[in-house]
Amino acid sequence: MKDTPIMTTIIVSFMLFVSCMGVSGNNSTTPPVQVDSLWKEITPSTAQEIIDNFTSINKKLSKNDTALRTTNMCYYIWHSGEYMFKSRGKNPDITELPGSTGEINFDDAVVDSFMSKYDAARFADHYFTLRAMQQGDSYEEARDGITITVFFAPRAMNNNDYNKIMQVFSCHNTRLHTAYLEKLKFPLRNSGCDAQFYAARPLIEKNVADSKVKTEILELFDIYKTIMPGSPAPTPVLKDLAGKEHTFAEFRGKVLVIDVWATWCSSCLKGFPAYKELYEKYKNNDEIEFITVSTDRKEQINSVKAVIEKRELSVFLNLITDSSEQSQFESDYMISGIPRYIIIDKEGRLVTAYAPKPGAGMEELITKTLNQ
Repeated sequence: MKDTPIMTTIIVSFMLFVSCMGVSGNNSTTPPVQVDSLWKEITPSTAQEIIDNFTSINKKLSKNDTALRTTNMCYYIWHSGEYMFKSRGKNPDITELPGSTGEINFDDAVVDSFMSKYDAARFADHYFTLRAMQQGDSYEEARDGITITVFFAPRAMNNNDYNKIMQVFSCHNTRLHTAYLEKLKFPLRNSGCDAQFYAARPLIEKNVADSKVKTEILELFDIYKTIMPGSPAPTPVLKDLAGKEHTFAEFRGKVLVIDVWATWCSSCLKGFPAYKELYEKYKNNDEIEFITVSTDRKEQINSVKAVIEKRELSVFLNLITDSSEQSQFESDYMISGIPRYIIIDKEGRLVTAYAPKPGAGMEELITKTLNQ
């Protein structure tokens, strides 16, 4: 069939229409924004560089590009957290970073994929740190207090840590669960658990897949529940240096402040002056008793006596476990490390089996307990 002018016009018009559609009416020929590459091209040295890169990438993304926007947010959280973490929270410009931090869903497949390429627990720590700072907390208050690191001095767990644990185990992200179950071993063994911490147990039991480490963590929760604040204080038999038996029950009606130590523990010995100083403030108060308990084996009794004499500790009631192996006292109070400080109220209930070291924190706790 011969071409006609009309047919030629139709063909040309159709080709022009298709061409135009490729340029403007359909974005299929427009290359997608490479979020990963755009982040990997920079090594941010300031908070503003991180913010600028995040903002620049978001401007290139359609509002409907939910997955890419989530990826961009994940990179922002990771780089912001790393910047804060590596400076140990000392760079003054870190306060600029929380403002751009949006909420993420750990059950989102995009978030899970991102965490598979990075450290899942560290990513979560960065996220929760930024969110807590967004609420007005300082970096020290907001940073992770669950894990022991060489970067930061240990601190007591606070509401941010408890809230983080609850959120982690309320989601269904297996990768995050696995990472955090391992993290929980340290605080449980070194700080025990209180009611806030124990509240995570039902979530772990319900939402976390069965495994050896899950079983281990649930058992640790149940073990440490026995010395939870408010629980009756265990009263194992101990002996003074003359061999007379004592239990904490005989001091009912008094607040007990107990220093658990051993002759081989240098940190314990260094803590005695502060403990004695605290004793001096309360020595005329009949409602309080300062006690030391040595966990040295009974074969070291002479060494214990020598330290007590040298350090002038006779102002306290000094007790020993009188055992050649792990004693009932150590088992009852889960003594896995020393020094440990224990405070028991007048009714024989545990105020805490993990009291702060002698100083302002312990004094505040003693005063509060005396006034109850």
